[in-house]
Amino acid sequence: MTLSPARRALLVAVTTNLAGVLPLFLTGAMSVQIGRELGLDPSGIGWLLAGFAVMSLLLSAPLGARVGTIGISPSMRIASGLSVVSLLACAAAPNRLLLAAAVLVGGTSNALGQTASNALVAARVRAARYGLAYAIKQSAIPLSILLGGLAVPAIALTVGWRHAYLVAAAVALAALLAVPRHVAPSFGRAERPVSSDERGSVWLLGAGLVAAVVAATSIGAHAASSAVAIGFSEGSAGLMVAAGGAAGLAVRLAAGVRADRVSGGALTAAAVLCVMGAVGWLLMSTLWPLLFVVGLLAANAFGWGWPGLVHLAVARRFPEATAAASGITQTGVALGLLIGPPVIGLVAVSAGWAWAWVLAAGSALVGAALIALARRQLIKGRRTPVP
Repeated sequence: MTLSPARRALLVAVTTNLAGVLPLFLTGAMSVQIGRELGLDPSGIGWLLAGFAVMSLLLSAPLGARVGTIGISPSMRIASGLSVVSLLACAAAPNRLLLAAAVLVGGTSNALGQTASNALVAARVRAARYGLAYAIKQSAIPLSILLGGLAVPAIALTVGWRHAYLVAAAVALAALLAVPRHVAPSFGRAERPVSSDERGSVWLLGAGLVAAVVAATSIGAHAASSAVAIGFSEGSAGLMVAAGGAAGLAVRLAAGVRADRVSGGALTAAAVLCVMGAVGWLLMSTLWPLLFVVGLLAANAFGWGWPGLVHLAVARRFPEATAAASGITQTGVALGLLIGPPVIGLVAVSAGWAWAWVLAAGSALVGAALIALARRQLIKGRRTPVP
């Protein structure tokens, strides 16, 4: 069966993004097994994962601004190729230093792949379907959390954690081979920089995403270690993380379908989801097994359920600068990834897991407030629907 250009674009966007974030979330999900072999505690895993975020932080905005010059298809191919290299290097890493270097390459892939895939979706999908399209595109993160969780009992505890990276490398190679030969902007869209008078509002939105991601990334990076610490088996912890990923995927898709039926309110919905996620992290902070499980599901479902809505808002608000604007917001996401895993891990080691999850809840609430403030700034002077 031949896929339409829009459906093929979505398939390529999802697989490219999935390959781009697997170095991060596979490492977090298998942190117990990797840490045991390479001598890393939760804080050390957090700092290792911070390397992924460093590259995304430094490169998302400049690479996003260059997608129009490089070309969407070449950008997607470069991103997927870097993912293959990163995942193979993770599989072969003999020590923590080389594993960190491999994760750095993955961060570079993510910086380019996220922004280029946003432009790909904007070029191939009609605006009336953006809500579902960006929800599907952003399903890569909860899907990677789900796969990372399943990888623990299915691969890491059976044939070894290195084999999980080899399977992920095959996914990245498939993404590389599926990229269309040429993608030209359509539906009257082009790729230009964000205007100087609007850039401040986009950076404010990016600041909100910093706080939201500090909270959200804690699930993929530390939920498994925390679950084991309060008495769950390693296999059960992996399955819990997988269930959280499935919950996050369901919320993202449901939010996208709903967003297509209304002309605005995407950022408001994103802020609300952050608040709901905060409730989940507070439940996790009790460290009571039942409440921990419920909280993990809620935190992952809602606290990681907003990215598609943010990308939708950016695509609606900046129809001729989707890659450039999303490069700025991805910088915020990357800074959150940089800060989140090491800080949450450090608090867990020094003060205990309860305080680590309280910190995640507070960060989610700060993110919600800043996203709402950014929306107000974006409304000013607007005559078109509010994002």
